[in-house]
Amino acid sequence: MSSQVVLVNVGLAVAGLVVVSGVRVLITVVSTKDYFTKHVRVAESVGFRERRIHIRDGLELNVAEGPGDGIPLLMIPGQGSSWQEYAKALPHLIDTYRVLAVDVHGHGRSTWNPADYSAVQIADDLAILIREVFGEPAVVAGHSSGGLIASVMAARHPDLVRAVLFEDPPFFATEPDRVPGTYVGIDSYPAAISFLAQDTERDWVCWYLPRSYWKKMFGNLWPVLTKPVIRQRRADPECIPVVRWVSVQINRIWESLSHPYDLRFGQGFFDNSWFAGFDQAETLAAITCPTTFLKATTRYNKDGILLAALSDEDLARVEELLPDNRTVRVRGGHDIHFAHTKAYVNALIGLARRLPSVQKAG
Repeated sequence: MSSQVVLVNVGLAVAGLVVVSGVRVLITVVSTKDYFTKHVRVAESVGFRERRIHIRDGLELNVAEGPGDGIPLLMIPGQGSSWQEYAKALPHLIDTYRVLAVDVHGHGRSTWNPADYSAVQIADDLAILIREVFGEPAVVAGHSSGGLIASVMAARHPDLVRAVLFEDPPFFATEPDRVPGTYVGIDSYPAAISFLAQDTERDWVCWYLPRSYWKKMFGNLWPVLTKPVIRQRRADPECIPVVRWVSVQINRIWESLSHPYDLRFGQGFFDNSWFAGFDQAETLAAITCPTTFLKATTRYNKDGILLAALSDEDLARVEELLPDNRTVRVRGGHDIHFAHTKAYVNALIGLARRLPSVQKAG
């Protein structure tokens, strides 16, 4: 083969790579535009409406309520998230469920009162919410810490909880002796503690990003990624920052930090007060209703730090304690409802089919 032919082939290969790279960048730019709020608008277009509900003196909970008269479903987002986090899944559930997605205490437009930030208190308040809105037992779906809350509800209020969908909740990995060996123990907790201890920086996102564990993973690229995020937050502290030239998955890092959230809620995880009166093993053992457990991929870093909500060993312990559980493993990260919406929706619809009343009706 002549050198000219080799040069032509190399040139074509390089040109092809440039074109492919350009196409990928274009696809990324298009896909990241409005990737989060567009789902909220779709949910609103099919009938979801926000309202605040008085639960008791000193507490109002903000909810998004969907149309229809299906099986009552209460959706509980994870720590730091508001009801809008579920928007991508909501339109696909309304044929089966009458959906109520809630901003947990200290989140979104619900009351921010640190005296209420414990799993038991929140569970009891959400039981009142079920009575007030549905007037009958509901299926409860909880993501992350929302799954922990759902377990307390099912154990303490079995007359109000028909079934539970656990979406990757951190059972047992959140116990005090385990936390130092987890991602939150080396990243989220220390950053939040240092933020709450200072009074110079008011914006949590701007404080967290330069100190994040992610900077170790992205190296010198991290400041390049986070500079536009911090610039957007400085211009509008209530915005959800978007960096158009990187993937939605990467944008989710800072987007998930940008929703209205009282960091004092997380303080109860640091000092374990959030778990007052909540023994995780005893709670799981007390649950009698049908459950489905969605488990994301288990990962560790090179130092053996758990980069997942719970380990496979933790899951095995959960499965031993739940009497009527089905586990669904999903290859991917913690936010299954967003990244793998179809699998999430299918799990909820499958759980509805396991309810005794639905079986009789069919």
